[in-house]
Parts: sequence; structure tokens; C-alpha cells
Amino acid sequence: MSLGADLQGFAQRTGIKFDKVLRKVVIDMTSEIVRMTPVDTGHARSNYFWGNSRVSTIDTSMSANRMASLSRAYTFSEAVKAGGTCYITNNLPYIMKLEYGSSKQAPAGMARVTVTKWQNIVNAAVRAL
Repeated sequence: MSLGADLQGFAQRTGIKFDKVLRKVVIDMTSEIVRMTPVDTGHARSNYFWGNSRVSTIDTSMSANRMASLSRAYTFSEAVKAGGTCYITNNLPYIMKLEYGSSKQAPAGMARVTVTKWQNIVNAAVRAL
């Protein structure tokens, strides 16, 4: 039996909808990464993009709130299906400097810290649904 068939059987037995779990994980991971992103102008916080391939867009608005990134994550999550590959990107030229500690607000990074919480985020999404 394949992994896909095993997961499908598990989903049928437990009632877990993997697409719904993935949607919640997309929103929760975005929320965590954006929350941890240092704020000066807000440009870094508003430049997270989700896609099935790496997105090369840059948002030129300067919003210190996280709504632009969360709005894009929510829109992406409405159409995402489990079983594929998803990317979250931020293409600002200085995002890697922020990720690797150039700001005292996030010396351990944002994405790296969130990735260490991946399993907890997934577990919380399953429990919530």
C-alpha cells in the first residue's frame, strides 16, 4: 500500500480533512513568521507570499501591520490542496540579514524559529479541526 493510500485511509477513519489542516497551517505559520519579523518600516512584515512555486513579487507598500501578508496567505489557503509543494517567500533584498540576526528584535530569525515549531503547529491544527 502507498503512503497516499495510507493517509487517505487514515483520513477516512478519523474524519480529518487534510486540505483543511493545510489551510490552517498556512495561516498559522504565516501569523507566526510575520509576528516574529522585526518592524522598522513594516516592509519586511508585508512581503510574505505563498505559492505552489517560489513567488518573486515584492510589495512596495510600507505597512507595519501584518495584514498584507496574512491576506495573501488566506487567499492562497482557500485554494491549496494537500499533497503538493507550497512555498512561503519574502524577496526583500535584506530579508536574509534579518533572518540571520541583524536585528536585535529577532536574533534567532523568524522562519528558522517557526520551522522548529512545525510539528506543534500541525498538531494544533489537527486538534482544532
